[in-house]
Amino acid sequence: MRIRQYIVIALLLVVLPLKIYGLSIEEEKKYGAQIYSEIANSATINNDPYISMHLRFIKERLESVVAMPYHVVLTVIESPNMDAFATIGGFVYITTGLISQCDREEELAGVVAHEFAHLARRHIAKRYEKEKYLNIGMLSSIALAMLAGDAKTQEAVLATGIASAQSMALKYSREDEDEADRFGSKFADSAGYGGFGIAEFLKKLRLAGGDKVLPQYLLTHPYHEERIIRLESLWPNRKPIPDSPIFPYIIVRAKVLNKIRGTQSDDIWINRYTKDKKDPLNAYAAYLVYSRRGRMDDALEAIKNIDSPVKDLILGEALLTAGKLSEAVDSLRRVQPGDSSYYISRIYLARAYEAQGERNLALDAWRDLLRYGNSFPEIFYRFAMLSGRMGMEARGFEYLGRYYLALGRLHLAKSNFEKAIAKYGINSKEAKELMRLLEDAKGPK
Repeated sequence: MRIRQYIVIALLLVVLPLKIYGLSIEEEKKYGAQIYSEIANSATINNDPYISMHLRFIKERLESVVAMPYHVVLTVIESPNMDAFATIGGFVYITTGLISQCDREEELAGVVAHEFAHLARRHIAKRYEKEKYLNIGMLSSIALAMLAGDAKTQEAVLATGIASAQSMALKYSREDEDEADRFGSKFADSAGYGGFGIAEFLKKLRLAGGDKVLPQYLLTHPYHEERIIRLESLWPNRKPIPDSPIFPYIIVRAKVLNKIRGTQSDDIWINRYTKDKKDPLNAYAAYLVYSRRGRMDDALEAIKNIDSPVKDLILGEALLTAGKLSEAVDSLRRVQPGDSSYYISRIYLARAYEAQGERNLALDAWRDLLRYGNSFPEIFYRFAMLSGRMGMEARGFEYLGRYYLALGRLHLAKSNFEKAIAKYGINSKEAKELMRLLEDAKGPK
């Protein structure tokens, strides 16, 4: 993480409470977008289609039952820390470390629903409105870092200061946590995930902490013992909620591909597969490990006899990775609308069409996925590059701008939007929409 970005994030966390007293919803959204830009430029955003698209699916199910004050932007951060938090303006962040620790879909949905509740009840904005003071500890950390003689020392001091600041900025009152648990559990239940997921996850973290340092999630969302007791009293007649067929594979990917600290090594995954080759999750984990090692014959062997409701997606992904394009297309096209893996399969199908040189089919496939571009920015990028190669330069620049905007790289987004506006014509409806996006990206005046 670059030193300048540490300082900018720190200053946002410190100065923002002074600036946002009595903010409107639109101003909250713009401040949230500014913070997102800094986080996106400082952290590694997860770029896995399974994880990104399934989190989007959970988000959409929650949005269908919750009247939110703003559209929610859910971002997955590559980090071994188990954490999730919301910031002002509708932005929610969750780490791959937390995802990998969820055994059941209801746990992950419960965590996301809890953050939705913080947003729906506007806890973050209200806290900022009340805390109209500077954090001396934060300012001290910044000053010490600036005075430090070398970059490593600066980074270490600032990292400590920012971790403390995040904890203070995001540590809600007991009333806020109680309300977020109550509303969040009801949101999750209304969306079909049951109301006990957050309690199950808190129990797991309590056990994981033991006499060691508590997981980050319990630092930013404290009072876990009391919360578990209250949630158990809210849902005394808990009913088991089945996972969607794709969910176990999401967790395997989070563990295998993201190298989460404390999870199984590659050799352990292979040993598990060797002992029980019929277990579909063992086989899929082995496929991922073998693929990463370039052993595609072994990867395909692991996956070919898998027995799973999402076999067509998994087999299609494997065949595409192995360069067997026609077979990959045939398998991926068998995935039906309404399947939990459908839109993930469309991403791999679009990639397969491109690899075959079927430009029109690929363009149509990417176009059908554009509404998911903010969740999986590669969609914008692929659509942009393909449009440009096919002579549609204005659209290519536009979606390249949208790609960079989704990544928080505002200067590159601005540059490409300006090129698109010039190609479309300043008075076109497309140009007006892009100018609006540019204005929103600038933040409050």
